Amino acid sequence: MQRDLLDALRCPGDHDESWLVAMVHVAVGSDLRDAELACPVCGAEYRVTEGVAYFAAATVRPEPGTHVDADPLTGDMVVRLAALLGVSESRHPVALFGRYAAASAALADMVEAPQLLVNAGPGPVAAIATHLYVGDRLPFGAHTLAAVAVDATHATGPMLASAAHALRVGGRLVAPADASLPSGMRELARDAHEWVAETTARANGLVELRRHAP
Repeated sequence: MQRDLLDALRCPGDHDESWLVAMVHVAVGSDLRDAELACPVCGAEYRVTEGVAYFAAATVRPEPGTHVDADPLTGDMVVRLAALLGVSESRHPVALFGRYAAASAALADMVEAPQLLVNAGPGPVAAIATHLYVGDRLPFGAHTLAAVAVDATHATGPMLASAAHALRVGGRLVAPADASLPSGMRELARDAHEWVAETTARANGLVELRRHAP
């Protein structure tokens, strides 16, 4: 996991947004290999093991070289995904769920943004990719992600709502055609397989404290 992600992480517990306190045990440059993450509000603890961040137990992993929930993405599908995400020049992270993570390595040739591979199986990935395992919501604060692509396996109401919350204004969300559009988002296009929408409302994040002049 990249050290830069620490500022974006929030406890996924059911309470107001809270930073996570990190205790780093092993790091190689900017890559955290072994660390503990703790929430000062609810006391929840999460682990980073061998560079993978666990906010939930890992699901059963497929055989090496495969990905969950889909046939392999063709070259044309990767180009289409890059266009839907609309982040060719963004430096903010892009989250790819499940089957979309299969596009990681190829997508890196078109998108410079760091990649977050969520609940993904093994396979070729971009050099700037971080693996995460999560439960029913993303552990990221408001306005921290540039785009999110959620596959059918993960397109639940809570997950899509957390994805919309984490997106920057104008950030895009790609989801299956039969998934409900989260509030605060405007649909841009859809076909028989998926829709893409952008964030139009500013989500509430951490409360910033300011010192008033005496």
